[in-house]
Amino acid sequence: MSKTGLIRTVRGDVPKTSWGLTNAHAHLVLGAEEQDHPEWSDTAERYDDHILSLDDTLPEMRSYARAGGTCLVELTPIGMGRDPGALVRASEETGVHVVMGAGIYHEPFHPNHIAGLPARQIAEMLIKDITEGAGGTGIRAGIIGELGTYTGPMTEREATAFRASALAAVETGVAVSTHTYLGRNALDQIDVLTSMGLAPERIVIGHLDDTEPDLDLIRLIIERGAYAQFDTIGYEYYTETLGVQMTTDRVRARALRLLAEEGLSDRVIVGSDLCRKRHLKVNGGPGLAHLITGFRALAIDEGVPADILDRCMITNPASVLAMV
Repeated sequence: MSKTGLIRTVRGDVPKTSWGLTNAHAHLVLGAEEQDHPEWSDTAERYDDHILSLDDTLPEMRSYARAGGTCLVELTPIGMGRDPGALVRASEETGVHVVMGAGIYHEPFHPNHIAGLPARQIAEMLIKDITEGAGGTGIRAGIIGELGTYTGPMTEREATAFRASALAAVETGVAVSTHTYLGRNALDQIDVLTSMGLAPERIVIGHLDDTEPDLDLIRLIIERGAYAQFDTIGYEYYTETLGVQMTTDRVRARALRLLAEEGLSDRVIVGSDLCRKRHLKVNGGPGLAHLITGFRALAIDEGVPADILDRCMITNPASVLAMV
């Protein structure tokens, strides 16, 4: 059977027909396995909160499923604690489709084993994750991501990872989901990916709502044909890691309304990037279900039509996840 139109989940390929509510960016298991970059050593304490196990997140997945969640895109990068077996267990126990990423984070977190490798060799590793399975497990990735740059400008090693990811995406038909630092390097990310033949509609630019969304930048991303992702929904605190005050859900919702009024919602996707212990419901955070149980109602109250929210939470992610 042709893979075209199928979405690759950790339990197998499924059709995108009758797709449902999707969290397009989250982490169920997260850690730090292979980093010995000086910047990681200097800042390790800042990332202590970014250690998650399935014991932490399985209750969140159950709540998300009860709220009506259909799919979760799990974007833990290679070398950052990615655990394919845990993702299968989470999917089996909750009934939620889980799409696993095969991504390379920004340079301070690059796995040691890719250091110095050319783009073609890195691409072959990603292709194997997608077509055969990660680490000999037979559990296959369904998207490349999260693929990152740091504060900028894009480093040569990051550019190599982006070129490799584009090659792998073109050959396998999956999309690429990126990590930006407060939206920086977003257009450069698109330039590098498309320079290798990847169609812009196969690119999702992430983290455009950490602070108040830059609508001019988002318009440029969409004009180029890529997707703009609001993926820190629910988080309104000061983040020491980024050194900024995150914006509010009401500001995010108003930005979505303005984009809808301009007819740009066909290129907007949403998620929650659950990646810290403080994000868990048990610790006072919004949890995974907030995207459905909290943000949707707030966005409707701010004038975002329900059909626009469905487009951002169902139709658009299904189009991105469906292999071409």
